[in-house]
Amino acid sequence: MLALEDIRTVIITGLSAHVGQEVVVTNGTGDNPEGALITCDFSDVFHSSRGFPAVMQLGDKLVKTETVHFTMSFLSFDDDKVVRLQNAWTARDWFKSRGHAELKEKVNVVVAKVGPVTNRDIQNGTVWERRQGFDVEFRTLDILESDLEWIEQTKIQRS
Repeated sequence: MLALEDIRTVIITGLSAHVGQEVVVTNGTGDNPEGALITCDFSDVFHSSRGFPAVMQLGDKLVKTETVHFTMSFLSFDDDKVVRLQNAWTARDWFKSRGHAELKEKVNVVVAKVGPVTNRDIQNGTVWERRQGFDVEFRTLDILESDLEWIEQTKIQRS
């Protein structure tokens, strides 16, 4: 099973320290801080690469392993466009450098692709929400363990 909370914690902690801005979960509980901030959210469902998982027996356990991909979106908010862009680019750079290594070492997640920073402004009623954003595609292993069921005896019929 994937440790989504651990993955998100490593990203939020590392990204916040690198950018120097608070990183919050999109549509999370609590109020967003005033001023510049970055939001993150899982934006794509988890999907397998292709085929079936590899199945192995380890002792009395059945272990199924497959590679899965998922995408997260990151948005930089501020009234000043230069600040939005700078924070988005700094966050994007973290995934190409230190974040790439931290995710691999701490939660076995590989950064597969870092998308470009684009304008993602939206109009909320009469108010514009100014933001710059980018997507990051990740790859990891989904490992499922279960008890191995043994066939104690069976009837064999000959024809």
